[in-house]
Amino acid sequence: MKPRIHIIGAPGSGKSFVAAALSGRLGVPAYELDGLFWDNAGQGRGVRAEPAVRDRRLADIVAQDGWILEGVYYGWLAPSFDAADVVVLLAPSVWRRQWRIVRRFALCKLGLIPSRRETMRDLWRLLVWSQRYDRRHLGEALDAISARGRQVVKCRSLRDVLARTSGLPAGVHS
Repeated sequence: MKPRIHIIGAPGSGKSFVAAALSGRLGVPAYELDGLFWDNAGQGRGVRAEPAVRDRRLADIVAQDGWILEGVYYGWLAPSFDAADVVVLLAPSVWRRQWRIVRRFALCKLGLIPSRRETMRDLWRLLVWSQRYDRRHLGEALDAISARGRQVVKCRSLRDVLARTSGLPAGVHS
């Protein structure tokens, strides 16, 4: 059986980076929840996917033998929390998160990494949301997860995550 890992954390906490590293190491696919939550084929930025479509896509992923899901969402993710072998909370310092958000924005503007065409206003909103995440959203996320009878493994870095998930079986590497 391949591992199923759900990663949560504030914007800029390193979820995508850690998910990609674990995916390569464990041989299971990684999925960004933004790709499920937002309708990227819709009529513009900020259009949410239809809940039925989003939930069906989530169910398809959760039904797989192994996966890594990462994102800040929690309200509609009961199936993935229930199926996960481990739920990881990435919790680096707020300042590290802020730096990563600004760095990613700059790299996008320089054309060095793919961009979703974020504006300065988008950058500001993300910085504010990351700043407030611990006070406003993290508690709700942890409550939603614990209501499912699940515990969260808190990590500050990829090294912590690798150490805390070392007992999970690796998938078949291609």
